[in-house]
Amino acid sequence: MPKDFEIKRKVLVKYNGKSKNPVIPEGVVKIGKSAFEVAEIDSVTIPETVKEIGEDAFRGSDIREIEIPETVTKIGKEVFFLCENLRKIKISGKIEGEVPRIFCICKRLSEIEIPKDMPRASGILSGSAIKKAELLPTETEIKDLAFIGCWKLQEITIPEGVTKIGYGAFSTCESLRKIVLPEGLEEICDKAFYGCRNLRTVVVPKSLKYVGTGAFADCPNLGVRTISKLEGKGEDIYAEDAWD
Repeated sequence: MPKDFEIKRKVLVKYNGKSKNPVIPEGVVKIGKSAFEVAEIDSVTIPETVKEIGEDAFRGSDIREIEIPETVTKIGKEVFFLCENLRKIKISGKIEGEVPRIFCICKRLSEIEIPKDMPRASGILSGSAIKKAELLPTETEIKDLAFIGCWKLQEITIPEGVTKIGYGAFSTCESLRKIVLPEGLEEICDKAFYGCRNLRTVVVPKSLKYVGTGAFADCPNLGVRTISKLEGKGEDIYAEDAWD
């Protein structure tokens, strides 16, 4: 089995094996960039010696499920980009620093288990197929692109402590039909709900002070009357300008 892995200085550089369920050797401390890219695998067993997973590590692979041990505290961006067969993942440890968008176009990923104290609006869930999400009572901000591409998201519970919804936070959440914004919310950033094509109802708090450009662009089922309280709050909230 070790010959199936290219390992340099305890970093797994590349998987060259044919097993559908490879077991990474003990002693590896990092899964390197693109190590399993487009690999024909169903699962991977990660030892507790691994502390970091590099960006694009499983990009475009056939992986179906994976458990990331508690020892892993750093994950690079777009680790599971275009993993269309990924259905189940468990992240046992708390990821340090900013959590990048590790799921992109993972249209079958509906089972995500993360630590209870990990912020849900950090971006850890973006690009997945979750149907509902409940933010922690301690969260005060929904980060930029936090739920972008969550095409099956139907229900989101936002606590009253949240004061800001970031750039593109719910963009292209095509199954979202109604959202209740909590009292205390002050800012909705540009393109926050861009492309939520089935969004029909937005309940707006009195505390809202600003709505960014294009926040509700490409939301054809959201009538002007439905969000009349938002008029004049920002620039053109329906603007169809291109993404940066």
